[in-house]
Amino acid sequence: MIILPTWPGARRAVPSVLDFGGIQQPDSGAETQRQNRLGNRYAVSFEMPPLENATDGRIWVNRLIRGQREGARMEYPLLDFQPGTPGAFVVNGAGQAGTSLALRGGTPGYQFKEGQPFNVVTGGYHHLDFIAADVTANGSGQATITLSQMLRRPPADGDVLRIVDPVIEGWVMGDQLTWELALERLVGISFEIHEAR
Repeated sequence: MIILPTWPGARRAVPSVLDFGGIQQPDSGAETQRQNRLGNRYAVSFEMPPLENATDGRIWVNRLIRGQREGARMEYPLLDFQPGTPGAFVVNGAGQAGTSLALRGGTPGYQFKEGQPFNVVTGGYHHLDFIAADVTANGSGQATITLSQMLRRPPADGDVLRIVDPVIEGWVMGDQLTWELALERLVGISFEIHEAR
């Protein structure tokens, strides 16, 4: 897994949902139904600011080339959202599925906010998701959060949550990775990362 630099950050990011479900529309005009499937995940398109080739530009290009083969990890932009001091939340119990996740080990009274991005780190892989509703941890640092998507893999007891600096992890997509070498000695880069699992 190639870790992309944290500086400079992207000047533009466009997240999207990779949705494997769909709407069933009967030919008869009957009621439509939503068919939900496991495996929905996220993608983010990034556009970088102009990078100086002599310093940042060549490093970014090299890591993105390697990320096509090995996968890449990039910080998810939080903009003005401050996640606070959550402590060390981990998954509380094995065998969990669906859109609820029981946690322990966090800061008592920590407040998860609707729309807050985070990762569940399962088997070393960072799964990105978002909090579906506000939740406050109890006095023992336990909480049950509701997820925006169904869990893609059952997490193990003790799997870590990455809350302060969430990431998107997956493949650098596209048939060709291209970059612009400008006369001002700047490099222009845009790329997309799709979660693999």
